[in-house]
Amino acid sequence: MMQLPLSQKSRDLVGLLRVHDYPASLLSFILDAVGSDISMRNMFLFWGALLLVDGVFCVDVTVTVMEGDSLTLKPQTVIPEGEDDSALWKIGDSIIARINKAKGRFSTSEGDDERFKGRLKLDHQTGSLTITNTRTNHTGLYTLKISGTTEKSDTFSVTVSDAVKSLSVMEGDTVTLHTGVTDIQRDDQIKWKFGDQDLNGPDDTRWRNIHRNDETGEITIRNIQRDQSGDYELEINTSSVILHRKLHINISEMKPVSEKEGESITLDTGLIEKKGYDMIFWKFKDYLIAEINKGTDDFVKHDTSAGGKFKGRLKMHPQNVSLVISDSKPTDSEVYHLTMGSSSHTIQRDISVTVSAIPQSSAVLWIVIGIVGIVIGIVIGIIGAKKC
Repeated sequence: MMQLPLSQKSRDLVGLLRVHDYPASLLSFILDAVGSDISMRNMFLFWGALLLVDGVFCVDVTVTVMEGDSLTLKPQTVIPEGEDDSALWKIGDSIIARINKAKGRFSTSEGDDERFKGRLKLDHQTGSLTITNTRTNHTGLYTLKISGTTEKSDTFSVTVSDAVKSLSVMEGDTVTLHTGVTDIQRDDQIKWKFGDQDLNGPDDTRWRNIHRNDETGEITIRNIQRDQSGDYELEINTSSVILHRKLHINISEMKPVSEKEGESITLDTGLIEKKGYDMIFWKFKDYLIAEINKGTDDFVKHDTSAGGKFKGRLKMHPQNVSLVISDSKPTDSEVYHLTMGSSSHTIQRDISVTVSAIPQSSAVLWIVIGIVGIVIGIVIGIIGAKKC
């Protein structure tokens, strides 16, 4: 079988298998599989063989971070300090750091494709590896292999997701900043800061609108105000990782929407594109009237909900991610609810809409003008016909 060049992800996978000392015959099969157009049948055979050899695909720590975060991977085993003791940090088959404590040797590498250039730091005391300003191409399986008096491997599965680094919201919005933690353990530490202000139970009256979820560490800012614009910093410190994240929030004045009957209503998100959001939806009272789902990337109209009052009148704004309601009616006046959610944050916004009815006298006047126009057109047509 012809061997094709391996992709970076394939090299990472093969490297992980080598770290766990899988048989040469299995490794040979993997190389053939990832380097050629492997059939689905063979791939099932591969995973079956892998499970038979090891019983389970072993990953000690799984972590998901956002692009731009700083991530520290902590050894799960103390690195010995004997002269013959050494440790290697690898992503797949690529060595990115070397440690020998006794000889005082600590070094990092840019990686085979320079994706870690200027981004790696080693802690000389613990051997922890820090990746600063993470990017999506830093996703992979990281392994710390300790050799010498102690033979041990720690494996970390790291996923780096696309994220919004700067967030634009409206005054009065409810903003929830997520941590990605589902269940805080006893020794885990989660800290939020705004500049020098500690947000983990602030006494400042400006922050009385903040609520912290004790199970996940996320914070919710209700009725956010203009003076709460700025940089929000998150630190998560667990037994296996340390994560640092910074998110800038810019707050603009919220203006109610006021239109005349027959004009279009725009329910603005403030977004130019959908990037970074898993879901966006609009509600009229408790009725879902429109949504955008990242999974399908489709704009879905629910114009038969709310008794069908919006049927044929909903569309996406052609220049940005906003909902447009055409041919507005006074009965469209209401507080509409917008929700935008991602893995890093959720925004909830109430948009007050008022549609003014055309005064009856004005309506009659326009009808009269229309009728006069029609009559004049008919008369001119008759006169023109007689001349012919």
